[in-house]
Amino acid sequence: MTTDAITLVQDGRSRATIIVAKDAGPNATAAVGDLVRVIAAMSGAALPVVEDGNARLAGPQIHVGQTAFVKEAGLVPADLPMNGYRIATVHAPAVPRLVIAGAGSLGTSHGVYDFLTNVLGVMWGMADPLFEDIPQRRTVAVSWLDRTERPAFGFRVFSGNDPTWVRRNRIDDGSRSLPYYGHGHNLFNVIPPEKYGDHPEYFAFIDGKRRVPERRDGSGPQPCLTNPDVIRITIETVRQFFDENPQYSTFSLCPNDSDKFCQCPSCLALDEGMERYRGRRMTSDSYFYYIDAVAKELLKTHPNRYVGVYAYWTTELPPRRITRLPPNVVVYLTQDSSQYHDPAYERRDHELLETWSKVAHHLAVYDYYGLGWFTPRYYPSIISRTLPYLPTVSVKGFYCETYSYWAHTGPHLYLSTRLLWNTQADPKAVLDEWFARMFGEAASEVRAYYESLERSWLTRARVGHWFQGLDCPWQQLMQWTGDAREETWKLINAAYAAAKTPIVRKRINYVRNGNRLAYLLSLAYDEAHALKPGLGDLEERIRRIGAAVNEAMAAFHTSIENDLTYGAAYYRGSRADNYLRKWKGDLGECIESALADQPRVKARLSAEDSTLADILAAAADPKIREYWVRERRRMEELKLYR
Repeated sequence: MTTDAITLVQDGRSRATIIVAKDAGPNATAAVGDLVRVIAAMSGAALPVVEDGNARLAGPQIHVGQTAFVKEAGLVPADLPMNGYRIATVHAPAVPRLVIAGAGSLGTSHGVYDFLTNVLGVMWGMADPLFEDIPQRRTVAVSWLDRTERPAFGFRVFSGNDPTWVRRNRIDDGSRSLPYYGHGHNLFNVIPPEKYGDHPEYFAFIDGKRRVPERRDGSGPQPCLTNPDVIRITIETVRQFFDENPQYSTFSLCPNDSDKFCQCPSCLALDEGMERYRGRRMTSDSYFYYIDAVAKELLKTHPNRYVGVYAYWTTELPPRRITRLPPNVVVYLTQDSSQYHDPAYERRDHELLETWSKVAHHLAVYDYYGLGWFTPRYYPSIISRTLPYLPTVSVKGFYCETYSYWAHTGPHLYLSTRLLWNTQADPKAVLDEWFARMFGEAASEVRAYYESLERSWLTRARVGHWFQGLDCPWQQLMQWTGDAREETWKLINAAYAAAKTPIVRKRINYVRNGNRLAYLLSLAYDEAHALKPGLGDLEERIRRIGAAVNEAMAAFHTSIENDLTYGAAYYRGSRADNYLRKWKGDLGECIESALADQPRVKARLSAEDSTLADILAAAADPKIREYWVRERRRMEELKLYR
């Protein structure tokens, strides 16, 4: 085979035609759009695109997907997974071809982005268009290559992230056709209350009565998992689903998002005596009794299909009475690797993974890179050791709630996309390239900023807690000390000063604007908690808090809420509003306490400053007050105070 290069663009003029398979599918179609756009931005030449079978121009061809030529030549291996692909140059006497094809649309899309990033050198460092880096060249040529690629995990799916950035960085799309992929809180759909409400025995027995969920939203009590009719209905439901949806590999039997499991005599007899895990009552025995019974029956009729289940919350520990689950069960073990700043917490998670790997034929990990943190939660060193470890304990899939806060998590999200494809990639080399490509002459200064964020997360000695900081301003603000806050703000400003080119300056300002909100949340918190009755400059201090809150809200609305690449579930809408309202309520309580003997000053400040009036109104809100009573109790239990 010749090793001559295939020239796609020469001196700014297109020479090649893109041939797209008729059944390319949506992922591949979107990727072709980027292929055309990127080469045009790189060279000034727009490559023509034709559907396979239509008239073709003379010259080299790029075949995307399984065109007739690709099929006839047998270029796609029969055992290629749907998220794998082959990239190869094929030199015929008259028509040299570059082939990028997967088993399906997803694999083909991954192949196109492999070509764009690893061959042509494009980088999408963060989701905002500012962080697209396209090398410039008037001639685009491809040397001989032939690679068949399979990711390190059967599936790699991010939720809560920008879908375009995810696709460009070769993360799977969450298709239910992915092998072993199918999960989500779903028992409320299997035993819907509107259909079976007249059978209260199908639902959980808690505190002396049956609890039929009032609404079908996935957060209510579980069904009674030992009831024979519930098991029968589940089997019938799953069989019908598989019969009607042959393209799907997996059906979710994951429990509702609730710790309310049945305590009827039958269920309780199974769960009684289970050890508590990280302070939580375990109900694994009753849940996996149900899963085992259903899965064994499904094997008889649908042996090549799977059920997805959660080892989560009160089902995190393996069952005591089942040595090995049926081979059609995929266990999603939820693990919060952000807590691996605590070595004991990490060791226990690893022990649990090793135990589950012996109980489950198919094991996946469900992690949480994003839990709505406004303050920094950045830990690439944890990711660098965790992702390569997972295949050693037979983990076949990885799902992660990422919900991006780009100013704090950009590098570690990018790093994770590379390690999830190839766990043997060098994390240092990946990050070195990211900093150099994204920040050029200020790369070392921006690196220092992110290293400061990581130090603030890793070096403070504290016990790991599952879901720490979820919807809780105090837990987040306790983690980030004033010294760390000031250090990172100083470093990102030093990086901005070091920037010489407009694009680097804009990128650093994007990061700086995102960090500014966190800075102000923390600053106002510290200023409020330093207030005391009788301080000589008390009124001036309170006005400074109001000014910080006013600036923080402007930063939130401008840099976070209006940036659609930030995780919508936490940074827009009611959840974000509630978080900020809780933060204001805490500040307001501090101000009220400091002005307890000065009601006239409090009234005057409230009348003169609408921001302070809003802060004090939040403190007076009964729901906010009730929340803080509960949260202070919890903080004391977890010993999370500074």
